[in-house]
Amino acid sequence: MTDKKLESFKIADTRKPSVSNPKKGPEKQVDNEDQIQSVGFARIEKILENNDAEALSEKLSELINSLEQFGGQATTNKGRAAAKKAIIAVERTADLLDYLFQTKAHMQTGG
Repeated sequence: MTDKKLESFKIADTRKPSVSNPKKGPEKQVDNEDQIQSVGFARIEKILENNDAEALSEKLSELINSLEQFGGQATTNKGRAAAKKAIIAVERTADLLDYLFQTKAHMQTGG
């Protein structure tokens, strides 16, 4: 390589940005007042504000039942293991949301 080519050579020109080295961009402005007040879990906050605990519990139990059926119909160990992991994840999510609904009710009663 000639000296002029070496002067303009940058490693960043040959590598794409990754998770450990993200590409720097302009800062995003938060326009919505709701996003400013959020603690970073907007989807969970929306679920807690807009849904009823019993209705959500019913939806999650339906999801668990369908996952159990999928696991029973799975022909490979990989499918059964995936269904089992999904069931565990949904159960943990249900427990967390139940706890958050209890906390919300406790906060609203002033306890």
